Amino acid sequence: MADLKVPRLNKCIFSGRIGNDVELKYTPKGTPVVRFVVACDRRYKDETEQWQTATSWIDCVAWRKWAEFIANQTHKGSAVIVEGRIETRNWTDQNNQNRKTTEVIVDVLHSLEWKPREEGATQPNEEVPLPAEETLHHNTTTDDVPF
Repeated sequence: MADLKVPRLNKCIFSGRIGNDVELKYTPKGTPVVRFVVACDRRYKDETEQWQTATSWIDCVAWRKWAEFIANQTHKGSAVIVEGRIETRNWTDQNNQNRKTTEVIVDVLHSLEWKPREEGATQPNEEVPLPAEETLHHNTTTDDVPF
């Protein structure tokens, strides 16, 4: 089988409501971070043709300027559109059990409701630079497209 050049794409976009109080925290090095969940509803018809709603609770993490923006401009119940990438991390809990967490790392959050702007709160730039280890290299030409 020929080697296919598959594009590296990890992007998700979804909307919903923030399901918890958003609390701004800082890493030991002083980097702002917020963790929150978004309730994302899906409507479907059941076997009796009645409309039902299923809710997915999506774990999200935002860093730096986006963390500050989200903490200052949203709250539990805020309607949002989230754009980000999915990451999975492994960790060990207090009982020495191996755990796995999948979460969306927020690239952009569009708040559809605004709480009053706090003193000094600013909207982050749309172009948030990635740390060096996360910088992507795009050397793709049209010759690389598999079709």
